Amino acid sequence: MGDEPRRASFQVELVPEPDNPHSPKGDAISARVDGRVIGYLSSSDAAKWSPVIHRIAASGATVTTPGNVFAYNREKWVDNGKYETEVELNVRIGLPEPEMIIPLNLDSLSSVSVLPWGSALQVTKEEDRFDHLFEYVPAGGEGIVVLTMHRLEQALKNGTVKELVEVRLDGERVGQLTSATSQHYLATIRHAEDMGKELGVWAKLRGSSVAAEPVIQGARAIDLPDTWLRAMPTLPEIVAKAPTYDLPGTYIEEKTAARKKPAPIRTDSKTAGVGVNKSTYQVGKKSVTIDDKQRRYSPGIYRAAGIGIIVIGVLLGAILAPIPAVGPILTLGAIVLGILGNLSQRRIAKALEIERGLRQRE
Repeated sequence: MGDEPRRASFQVELVPEPDNPHSPKGDAISARVDGRVIGYLSSSDAAKWSPVIHRIAASGATVTTPGNVFAYNREKWVDNGKYETEVELNVRIGLPEPEMIIPLNLDSLSSVSVLPWGSALQVTKEEDRFDHLFEYVPAGGEGIVVLTMHRLEQALKNGTVKELVEVRLDGERVGQLTSATSQHYLATIRHAEDMGKELGVWAKLRGSSVAAEPVIQGARAIDLPDTWLRAMPTLPEIVAKAPTYDLPGTYIEEKTAARKKPAPIRTDSKTAGVGVNKSTYQVGKKSVTIDDKQRRYSPGIYRAAGIGIIVIGVLLGAILAPIPAVGPILTLGAIVLGILGNLSQRRIAKALEIERGLRQRE
């Protein structure tokens, strides 16, 4: 397998387990693939995401998200005084922030078929509809809505007609797409019209008391699978927000003592995609986070790099010294930067040594 991890991708279902005996608060969230539990959200992540996941489950729907499993070769200290190599698995899923999962304008979406998530694209002319957009901006300044997409014919001065895409929020125009961007969605809008449905698109809504802007995130026509085009699915009807929800028991008890307890699932709320296996260690008074890219090299490499940074700082300082007036200041700055760079590399080296020591004692 080498130093590079092997990766497999799949769709993960997040299933709340209110009857999990290991969760006193009843907020355990299991991650499952094909009905089998592959791990659990950490207690802090479960507390963060369980309200919205419970609400969706109470509505009869299931939260699904892309997942990745990484397989690594790890050296482990054994009793005979030698190292042996074993495979370590790390599961990573992507989740947006809780407030970015359920749209703010749920009441108007019963017949809207929402495009799968896609690349971010800016809406234009949204400033003309600020008053309407402002009504939806949440207290935190950011939320998720679903806009509907409609064909718009615009007559040019030379008499030709250009077809664009207009976007609406609860039936009211809030902007349009550029001519180039519109071409990615017009075919899908026509298809939705033929299917007797309205086409929707996810949009991040950011704003304040003086400005608001929606950024759409919808898959382009060429990226849509035929299964989605045939079904044109709509969002499930979501129950009203409540302090608690009546959910069935879903906990799956371990059947054999030899079976290893599923590990916590790592979540990445910023990218909602593939993450990196990160760990944080205390080095002196500093917390140092290392990831798989840094694990490729030994602590000695980082110490050598630190010395190299100091040498470069001194050489750069010597070059800058003859500059009139500011030369001494620039020289001092270059040397200080070299020292700081050296300290940073030494901390990474120490963190790697701490991690390796912990693994040897496992």
